[in-house]
This record gives sequence, structure tokens and C-alpha cells, in this order.
Amino acid sequence: MKTKNFFIWVMMILAVAVISCDKDEDEESCDSEDLAADFNCPVDVDAIATFCTDGVNNSYYTYAGTDYMCTGVDASTCDEALNEIGAALLEAGCGAKKSGSVDAAKIKLSTMAENLLEEVRTKSIYE
Repeated sequence: MKTKNFFIWVMMILAVAVISCDKDEDEESCDSEDLAADFNCPVDVDAIATFCTDGVNNSYYTYAGTDYMCTGVDASTCDEALNEIGAALLEAGCGAKKSGSVDAAKIKLSTMAENLLEEVRTKSIYE
């Protein structure tokens, strides 16, 4: 009887340890930015770009159902993705109000990415 009780307690302790140590490393965080004003988009065009990252392996932007991958987990690795989103917005019928609007939108999206990455990194330190 003592062996049976001991075995049950050991199994319960192991189960608690496994559950408490099991963290979802691939948990993503996302943030969105509306670029309609920067690109002078018609009202029927959805100009929302979303940046998602797990803070460890993957980061990407999503616009109009398409993922634009970054080459790392840093906003500076997303230049190609930002260029592709700008081209997709122009293709969708948006037109930059002034020549600096495209650059302003890229800065907006990069800042959003940096803020989210910092939040994810800070969150992972305290968990």
C-alpha cells in the first residue's frame, strides 16, 4: 500500500512539473497599423498591415491576406517586406499623397515592429 501511495505522489509531482514547465515557445504577438491616410487609399481599400512575431524565430507582416516574411526577428530585417506592402497598396488603388508618404509609412510600420518586439522580449524575460 505504501508503494502504491508513493508511486501516485511521484506521478502527481511529475505531472505538475511538466505542466508548469511547459511554455508555448511559438506564441505570437501581433500589432496592426492603418496606412490609409499615408497612402490616400479609397474607402473601399483595406490598408491595414499587421506585424507578427514570436520574438525568437519568426517575424512577418500581413497585408490583404498575404504574409511578407522578414529575414530575422528584428525590424531592420523587414525592408523587403515593407517594399512589397507599399507596392501592394499602390496596386490596390492607393496613391501616396506626397513623395515622403511611402517613407513615412515604412517608418510607422518599422516603429510598430520595434515596439512589439521590445514588448515580446520584455515579456519573455519575466515569464
